[in-house]
Amino acid sequence: MADCQVTTRSPFLELPGEIRELIYHNVFRSYDNKHDSGGGYQHYKFDLSLMRVNQQIYYESRKVFRQNNIFVSIETPWPEAQDHVRKDGYVPILITDEQAARFKNQHLSVVIDAPRYQPIQEARKFIILVDDLPVFTEMWFYSDLTHPGLNANLRLTLKLQDPYPLPSESRPVPKALQQKLLGPFGIVKGLHEVRVVGEHYPSVERAMREGMATPYKSAEECLEEAEKLKDEGNKAGNNKNYEEAIELYERAFLAMHIVCEGRRRSVWADEYFHRELQSGPNKGQHGQMIRLVLRVRLVANIVHAYLQLHDYEEARFWGKRSIDLMYDPLDAENDGPVPNFVAAPEMGKIYYRTAMAYKALGDKVEARRLLKFAVKYLPNDPIVRAEHDALLPRLG
Repeated sequence: MADCQVTTRSPFLELPGEIRELIYHNVFRSYDNKHDSGGGYQHYKFDLSLMRVNQQIYYESRKVFRQNNIFVSIETPWPEAQDHVRKDGYVPILITDEQAARFKNQHLSVVIDAPRYQPIQEARKFIILVDDLPVFTEMWFYSDLTHPGLNANLRLTLKLQDPYPLPSESRPVPKALQQKLLGPFGIVKGLHEVRVVGEHYPSVERAMREGMATPYKSAEECLEEAEKLKDEGNKAGNNKNYEEAIELYERAFLAMHIVCEGRRRSVWADEYFHRELQSGPNKGQHGQMIRLVLRVRLVANIVHAYLQLHDYEEARFWGKRSIDLMYDPLDAENDGPVPNFVAAPEMGKIYYRTAMAYKALGDKVEARRLLKFAVKYLPNDPIVRAEHDALLPRLG
C-alpha cells in the first residue's frame, strides 16, 4: 500500500490577515532590529527567516518589510567617507562594498562629488535607512563647520525613485516620504550645486532649499546662547531640579557644537570659533578661549548635579573625562594646575567634585590624589582644604 502524505496548513495562516500584518510589522520595524555595538555605536540585524517559510508568507511579509524599511544609497568618490560617516558620525551602515554597488532598492540616491576636481578613483556606495538620514546630515553639518569651506567645493545630487514600480505604471514617491527624504538636507549649507532629480513636489524641494539658504549662527550667537542655557541650568539646580539642570547644560554644549549623548561627547567646529569675537559681551576676546571656559564651567556644574542626585558613577565619569582630556592620565604627577588658566576656579571644582565622587564610591586613594590638585587650584577654599586634610594618611 502506498504511503499517504498529509499536508497540514500552518496555524499561522489561519489567523486573520490583519493580525498577520501586525505580526510582520512587529518583526520588521527598523528600530526593533537596531542593536547596541558599544561606545555609542549601533548596528542593524534583521532576522528574515520568516520570509522563508512559504511563498504566501514571503509575499505578505516582504510588503511589510518594504513599508518599514526605506533605503537610501550614498555615493562619493572618497574611500574614507564611509569610515568617517560610521566612526565620526555614528551612522549605522547597512550595506557596503560590492553588495552596495549592486543594490537597487533605494527610494533616494545621494551622490556627492566635487565637479571642480578630477575624481581620484571610482565612486563608492553604501546603504543606510531613512531613519538614520538626519544623523548623516547632522554629521555633514558639523563637518563643514569643522572644515570651513568644505561644502563650497561639493555638488549634491538627490535622485528620488520608486524602487518597486508596478509593471503598468510609474508612481512618484509619496509626498510625506519625500519630506522625510529631502528634509534632512536642509541643514547642509553652502554647497557648490544642488540638484534634485526624479518626480517630486516643488514645495518639498523649496522647503529644503530654504533651510540650506539659512546661514549658520555666528560664533558670537552660539556662545551667547550657550551662556544663557548655562544660566538657566544654574537656576534649575538652585531649585533642586538637577535632572532639568543637566538637560540644560547639555543643550548649552550643543549650542556651541559639542554633542553629548549618553557618555559620548563629540567636539565639532573648533576652527569655526578660532577667531576674535566681533560683537556681544565677549567682543574682542578669542572665541575658542570663551568656549573653553564655558566647557569647563558646564562640566563642573554637571558633576555637581550628579553628586546631588547621588549618581556618583556619572559624576566620576564626567569629571575624570575632562581631567584626562586636559592632562595626560598616565602622568600622575603633572596633571595640574595650569599656571594662569582663565578657568582655574572651575577646574578646581571639577577636581574637588570628582574626588567626592571617588570618595563616595569607596576609592579614597584616587580621591586623595585629586584633592591634592583641587587644593592647588582653590587654595583659599576651606571646604576643599578640610576634605583634603581629612583624607591624609594618619600615623598610627
